[in-house]
Amino acid sequence: MDRFNCVAEEIRGQADKIKDRLLDKVKKGKPVIFGAGDCGHKIYDLLCGCGIQVSCFCDNGMGDSTDETTGLKIIKPEKLYDTIIHPEILVCVGEEKAYQSICQQLLSLGFDEAQIHIMNEFFYWQTREYFEENFEAYREAYQLMEDGFSRQVYLEKMRKVFLLSDISQIVSPREEEYFDEKVVLTENEVFIDCGGFDGDSALQFVKQCNGKYQDIIIFEPELSKKAAIEKNMGDNRYQLYSLGVWSKNTKLCFKALGTSSSHVSEGKEGYVIETAALDETVYDRKPTYIKMDIEGAEQEALKGCRKIIQTYKPKLAVCIYHKPDDLYKIPIMIKEMNPEYKLYVRQYANAWFDTVLYAVPSDQGSQV
Repeated sequence: MDRFNCVAEEIRGQADKIKDRLLDKVKKGKPVIFGAGDCGHKIYDLLCGCGIQVSCFCDNGMGDSTDETTGLKIIKPEKLYDTIIHPEILVCVGEEKAYQSICQQLLSLGFDEAQIHIMNEFFYWQTREYFEENFEAYREAYQLMEDGFSRQVYLEKMRKVFLLSDISQIVSPREEEYFDEKVVLTENEVFIDCGGFDGDSALQFVKQCNGKYQDIIIFEPELSKKAAIEKNMGDNRYQLYSLGVWSKNTKLCFKALGTSSSHVSEGKEGYVIETAALDETVYDRKPTYIKMDIEGAEQEALKGCRKIIQTYKPKLAVCIYHKPDDLYKIPIMIKEMNPEYKLYVRQYANAWFDTVLYAVPSDQGSQV
């Protein structure tokens, strides 16, 4: 626990410096958030938590409207110059190509480069106050990690979340994502791919198994991905469910972005999809390996496969980065569902994303 306590003290001593970096971007003028999507709302919440009042949102697609969540006006970029005097423009979009395009657009509209701030590094930053509120949960999850490297990865991930630190020293090769050496595959695997995207993970599974497996079941609710899955999977045996994965069979709003970031919407954005609980859908198939990369729905999906986890103890590979509390809640949740699991965590990018928790049954062989 000495290492955990050292990182905890580091977070307590340095997290306020990150807040100062955030506030430095808005101290000169009135902040305007360019991007009225999820990223923009995250920065809005951070600024409000620091006592900073946001003037408005700015958005190419939603201009001349009102933001339903905050009640703020959403202004078109071309009207911004005449609406707010000397704004500090916080560009809040996820894709590098998108924010570069927005910066060029703003420059062409007459804004000075010093007024434009890229906010990507703060999208998943958490404050020292958040750390203190959840300190015991972080410590509990850390203690659940099975090996020394997992504990090191967990601590470095905490430093990334609270201190925006470089964590390149603990990043594992990207080609190992979802298939760490701790996950030993046999010829009898029933692989449940939750968040199938274009079939990329299922194809990697086929490769890892040398084409020898019992079954592949893919869950992917975005209808536009069906053709890509069919093309990429080719003659490989699989079954596709055009469903989201959730804690129960229901209907939810889904925000289809055409990328790996498509996700269930908390509001009424997007279109309605059907979701399924794995216990109600594939229990009889006796899953042996479940992968979940479902953009923030992981906790709900795990609730929906409690019976499978307790009965069959399938190997699990679950992303634990989409929501702030995933990092501690998901390890604790899985261990509570079945204490026989050994937990490992791996990081596949020097970033807030690509953090995967592996749960391996203690009575199955693993390469140590």
